[in-house]
Amino acid sequence: MKHIATTLLTIAALAVACTAFAGPPIPGDYQTTDLGGVISMGRYTEGWQAGGAALLPGTTLLAESWNGVSLGTEWNYRCATTAAPAVMLTNTVNASGFGNRTYMKQFIGGTIWLSGAGPWANGDTDYPGILDSYTEFETVQYENFLPVAAVTNVQATAHFANYPAACMTFAVSNGVEIGNTPSGMTKPADYPDFLAADCSPTAPHGAWWNMLTMTLSVSAGCATSAHPSTWGAIKTLYR
Repeated sequence: MKHIATTLLTIAALAVACTAFAGPPIPGDYQTTDLGGVISMGRYTEGWQAGGAALLPGTTLLAESWNGVSLGTEWNYRCATTAAPAVMLTNTVNASGFGNRTYMKQFIGGTIWLSGAGPWANGDTDYPGILDSYTEFETVQYENFLPVAAVTNVQATAHFANYPAACMTFAVSNGVEIGNTPSGMTKPADYPDFLAADCSPTAPHGAWWNMLTMTLSVSAGCATSAHPSTWGAIKTLYR
């Protein structure tokens, strides 16, 4: 009788395990609604401590889907932090202080999350994962040497925690800064929190963005480029 009970418990445990992890997210390219896709565009913040700044180490990100009512119901990525100052790739600011500068910011650490109800759904409640790389190219417009506007694009890769062989890349082709605390503005409540480097929502300063034209690609196998970009190749893109 004891043997039968143990067997039944084992079968039940296996059934629960199978239910918990039904399968990796379905491979495909998923785009935001402004590109004709079905996933929501996003809202994004970068937070930093007193004495910090958007282009300095210690800037921590948080991006969440925005469906017009709620944040983070479809996807998010969070808690990646810059460990080094941004690298200036181009500079067209003239002697009068007018022009643009493009910076490359590299973030380390961080996580991703996809809802189990998204178009990639394959039976799991959700799909948590780990960011493997996150690079942001931020172009800042200056007038009289003061920053007046900024746009960004993002290239990132990640893998799923429960399915290490399943990977994701995502690209944001058009992020637009809406406001920042150094200019005296207050972040609206319907933008993500400012995160500190420990991922707590306690950073006192930051900037907030709208993230548009996003493509999220899920693949069944993880692969890395055999020909990684050189510094020269990256700079050429922004000349």
